[in-house]
Amino acid sequence: MAGEGAGPYWIGRCRIDPARNVVDGPLAREGGPDRARSRASGCSLEPKVMAVLCLLAGRAGEVVERRVLLDEIWRHQAVADESLTRAISVIRKTFRRFDSEPVIETIPKRGYRLVAPVRWPERSFARGTKAAGAAVSPVPEHSIAVLAFADLSPGKDQEHLADGVAEEILNALTAVSQLKVSGRTSSFSFKGRNADIREIAETLHVAYVLEGSLRLQGETARITAQLIDREGYHLWSQTFDRDRSDLFRLQEEIARAITDQIVGIVADGADAPQPSVPLLTTSTGAYDLFVKGRDLTHKLNGQTTIPAGIALLEQAVKLDPAFAEAWAWLGLAHFILPEFSRTEDWHSHIEQSRDAIATALALAPECSMALLVQALQTTYDHRVDEALAIYERAVTLDPNNVETIAGFGLGMLAIGRHDRAREAFDRVLQQDPLCGLWHTVYGGIELNAGAFLESERYFRQSFELGFGAAAFGVAHRLAQRGEGRQALRFLRRNHDGLAPVEQAELSSAIVRDTVYRAYLMRPPVARFLTALALKRRLRNRLAQPTSASVISFLFLEEPAAFLANILEKPNPYLGYTIARIWEPTRQSQLVREHRDFPAFAEALGLNRAWACYGQPLQPSLGPATVAGASGTSLTMGI
Repeated sequence: MAGEGAGPYWIGRCRIDPARNVVDGPLAREGGPDRARSRASGCSLEPKVMAVLCLLAGRAGEVVERRVLLDEIWRHQAVADESLTRAISVIRKTFRRFDSEPVIETIPKRGYRLVAPVRWPERSFARGTKAAGAAVSPVPEHSIAVLAFADLSPGKDQEHLADGVAEEILNALTAVSQLKVSGRTSSFSFKGRNADIREIAETLHVAYVLEGSLRLQGETARITAQLIDREGYHLWSQTFDRDRSDLFRLQEEIARAITDQIVGIVADGADAPQPSVPLLTTSTGAYDLFVKGRDLTHKLNGQTTIPAGIALLEQAVKLDPAFAEAWAWLGLAHFILPEFSRTEDWHSHIEQSRDAIATALALAPECSMALLVQALQTTYDHRVDEALAIYERAVTLDPNNVETIAGFGLGMLAIGRHDRAREAFDRVLQQDPLCGLWHTVYGGIELNAGAFLESERYFRQSFELGFGAAAFGVAHRLAQRGEGRQALRFLRRNHDGLAPVEQAELSSAIVRDTVYRAYLMRPPVARFLTALALKRRLRNRLAQPTSASVISFLFLEEPAAFLANILEKPNPYLGYTIARIWEPTRQSQLVREHRDFPAFAEALGLNRAWACYGQPLQPSLGPATVAGASGTSLTMGI
């Protein structure tokens, strides 16, 4: 039921607790002296009434049509219409107990709008729980977040190196199977913020937090690190003074000290596993360049971001040709550049990626980043079954790495096994709960499972966490419900999620509006013009394919063009592109039922994958999915 297990939030002066199906009065203050009295005076709501309230709160300020509420919550039960009217009445009466301000506005002949202000605590996106699903799990005893280290160098010009030290310690800890380590995106999201350690631990759902600092002066490095528990108590701290060339040994020393402390605290002094920080390079100059290049590649979007990262990584491997990790990140940067930056040389980037990954794996056959990119390349080469085997090997070698787990999950989504994808992304969201990208993928999993309300909640969470491309997921869900004009307005306000490739193609407001109308409102002329332009673009050898450009054929009901472009002009995120065919929409059904689909499945290795992992879960069209396209037209990233 929508709302179960979701974290508390506020509507007006009232605290909403969906997990308990309770509305608490304005005395409810977190940790306040009147908390017990307020809780006692709260009003319990029936689960479906709470679901109505949560749906309206998730779209506060927007008109939600009656048929949407009926479809999403009662699924066309005979008593639905009368039950909805009663639910609205109960909600109004409940809020009148605590607040005289109006909460819900009736829009005659349409539906309802929540007019009271809604406040979502930042931690409502944490803990890796489904926005409308599973209950919050206990905090794992062996769990830690490694925050970005502060740069205390005199010139304040070593931030990249401070980040690198923290990231290497984080990577070392992920190799310890007994530890749950929060992902980089979530842990580093607190960088530059004066957040309380207790808040960070609660948000990331971890028992311990490591924070530290780096001071680099000349060739002398001073690293201070401290381990703090979720209650804010300092358990261990130490300062290390070393020569700059000893940074790698120092990172390993800190990682081992941390695991000794954690395991000793929770396991009565049992022997701690020994993490290791591999000697990435003997060249401090190469490492400095690598850290800067890796950071730019992490950022993904931007016309110059990844090209600048490539330039730095190329300098790093030139200084140290045996630097396997730098070769792996160089291979990743080259491979994903055509998705994020406009270039006429996209073929060359794909080939340079192959060369870089071959070099990385020759130097370090168990490098998880190199294996991850090799799996992306193998999918690009239409060998989905082999790519899944590579993902599995990467996860076995690096079981806590959220990127390899996510890669396997996306592979499962590509072959129509959203159940296996959910298992993987439950782990991903537990470890990296503040990464907007993962919330968008989870929205796609919910969509493939036919959980339309839950999918939209994930898309909206993703957008609020800063993943701009999630705006397309929200817009397409609005369009599905026949709210095309509202969807169009939403995209006009929030089109910043477009990658530079698409921004260049849609730089004209008139062209952009035509394309948006074609996707969301589907007038024949706009669809024809958009499809014509896309076909012309993708016939041009110099015009690079992106996941968004190919998925567009799905929205435009051009199944033959969709299948042909996957086969003839694959894009860097082909696995995600393929995954779109399993959505319970008419557009995806046209692809699955197309006469070329059996040959398509054979050519991509889908049949071989099904033999290993089971047949796809065939979606069935729901009543709310017939009208329009769904999901997100997004550019995926690692």
